[in-house]
Amino acid sequence: MNNHYLLLRLVVIGLVITSLPPAVAQTSSQVLKITFPESRAIFQRENDNTGTFYLSGTIYQPVDSVQARVQAEVDGQGTNTNWVTIQRNPQGGIFQGSLRVKGGWYRVEVQGFVSGKVVSSDVVRKIGVGEVFIITGQSNAQGFQDFGAVGAADDRVNCVTYNNITANSTADPPAPTFEQLSANSFIGPRGQSAWCWGVLGDKIAQQFNVPVLFINTAWQGTVIKNWRESADGKLAKNIFAIGTPNENFPAGMPYANLVISLRYYCSILGLRAVLWQQGENDNVPLHSSREAYREDMQYLVNKTRADTERYPAWVLARSSYNSGQVSQEILQAQNDVISTYNNNVFAGPLTDNIQVPRFEGQVHFGGDGLKQLGQAWFESLNSIFFTSSRPLPPLPQPTITVTCAANGNLTLSLPNLYRSYAWNSGAATQSITVTQPGLYRAVLKDRIGNTYLSPAIDIQTNTLPSTPTISLASQPGQVASNQQQVCSDSSVALTINTLANSTGIWSASGVTTTAKTFTLSKAGTYTLQAVNVYGCKSAQTATINLTVQPKVPTPSVEQVGVYTIKAILPTPSGGISDAFDWRRISERNTELLPTSSSEIKVVVAASYSARAKTTFAIVNGANITCYSPYSTPKPFAFDKSNGGLSVYPNPSTDGTVIVETVENLRNADIDVFSLTGQRMFSSQVPLLDERKALDLTSVAPGIYLVRVRSAGFDVSKRVIINK
Repeated sequence: MNNHYLLLRLVVIGLVITSLPPAVAQTSSQVLKITFPESRAIFQRENDNTGTFYLSGTIYQPVDSVQARVQAEVDGQGTNTNWVTIQRNPQGGIFQGSLRVKGGWYRVEVQGFVSGKVVSSDVVRKIGVGEVFIITGQSNAQGFQDFGAVGAADDRVNCVTYNNITANSTADPPAPTFEQLSANSFIGPRGQSAWCWGVLGDKIAQQFNVPVLFINTAWQGTVIKNWRESADGKLAKNIFAIGTPNENFPAGMPYANLVISLRYYCSILGLRAVLWQQGENDNVPLHSSREAYREDMQYLVNKTRADTERYPAWVLARSSYNSGQVSQEILQAQNDVISTYNNNVFAGPLTDNIQVPRFEGQVHFGGDGLKQLGQAWFESLNSIFFTSSRPLPPLPQPTITVTCAANGNLTLSLPNLYRSYAWNSGAATQSITVTQPGLYRAVLKDRIGNTYLSPAIDIQTNTLPSTPTISLASQPGQVASNQQQVCSDSSVALTINTLANSTGIWSASGVTTTAKTFTLSKAGTYTLQAVNVYGCKSAQTATINLTVQPKVPTPSVEQVGVYTIKAILPTPSGGISDAFDWRRISERNTELLPTSSSEIKVVVAASYSARAKTTFAIVNGANITCYSPYSTPKPFAFDKSNGGLSVYPNPSTDGTVIVETVENLRNADIDVFSLTGQRMFSSQVPLLDERKALDLTSVAPGIYLVRVRSAGFDVSKRVIINK
């Protein structure tokens, strides 16, 4: 390759940045989107009928992981796979991964997960793992319009849509797009109709049940010397235009289209083989010798391998027919290259005896002859060829690393494994600094010139996230106080309020969580900082101070009177007040009692249990009530033998006597009489519904009569005062 050709490549490489597909706008609910591969892309399978293809996409909102699978586009035209994780904790607003699947025609599906739940999905239809061919040679490979070409009937037969006939650019083609191969399809970069390739594609798809992709770099009117000279960087001359303004082929042509396709499409998609149909013009008018053609043909095969440092297979049609003449010299030269040991070159069809005379009288096939030509190519690409040829798999997609500076600027970095970098922003460095929203990606080349496409990353606005706020999960949308408290056996659920493309990092845990609700149960100070999908963190933090109140001790239940039981705490609770919940437990049910006091009157035989409920306060004046476990149930047996009045202790050693009644009495009169009838004590109680202590310390030791009267109740009991 001479300096003129190299200079031309440097001049036109800037066109790369205008040839990338347009950005895809994010929808309001979109979390992720597949950006590669494009619909109808077909990736080369290997000889075990499996192939690897790479996929990538943009992430607009944080996800924990991305899964992918393939499903046959049409039943029976592929093998479905289960969901597999292609990337965990994707960073930088992109996801990347690969799938290895059996040959077939697929829908590629991805889904993003947050906290184990699917939050978004995307799909690209009609992605293939099958056979990729580069067609090259002269007009009977290139094809023409209006010669009766038959398009492919099978939807799985496709072609590249790039048209390089007018521009003859030696820069990389645009990011590939594809279409089903119809009769009038332009098979990029130069094929001018479906020609015989639609027939061939249909037959391969039907025979092997895999999709097929064609790329056509053939050039009408070329002789093999044109291919060798242009491969060496020399100016090639069109033997049919000598002495005219079109005498010279465009710089680098015709070889440039072939080598660019090998370095570009083959790197991205892989390749089964180069299909070569040429030799007619080397017969007439050149009458080339066997040795000259063989040497140039082998040189061309070797040159493609040297220029890619890969080993593409070739299939050579045996073609020499022109104007009623055939050339054994040309046919033998082609056979010589085919038969060279370990050359990875295979025999294509013998075309000299197809459609004689030709459709237009001299060289070109047409009409039914194109069907015959497609059939002949199919018969040469038999199972032995597919078993013996060495396909080239697609090369791994480069990875992009995204880092964020304190000011919100992003640095997009690519691996240092490549010779050149061409970003669509115009930069030509390994890393770039991004200060504006937009879609960013790069075209990379290794040291030999093979081309790689980086994933696309769609940078949205607000690369520096705003400070998050925190709400109680029970009060969404309302900013929570920075002072929170919980009981020792509970927690507080907080909702993180951030923009959709951000999540929160809690300083206490040091773990990024994409869950919107975060639960705290340990005392401490928690700071929350927003981080978006690009790794940018908010400048300030939101803070929560969590107080965890001490565990409330479990009370015990003791009987303290004939009709009274009491809940007793073993140690102080430490709260500002204590109350109790009571429940009565019988064989049939458990009943919550309507009281919160420490003592309750019981007149039903059952088991009773209590729990403490203690009120605590924190510095901002807010209160919280915490609960202990319920106590062990205390059995209570109702004593009916005392007539409904109990007086104790009896005897009393300190002059204090307790009075209890089984009924709750209103306006009860309590009197104490000596045995001689003298009233020693008198009191009226508006409601006698609990124990009543009588102070009889002023009376002399002896025996006394305690009388309790109320409407419908008049009972007396003796008591001994022994102090």
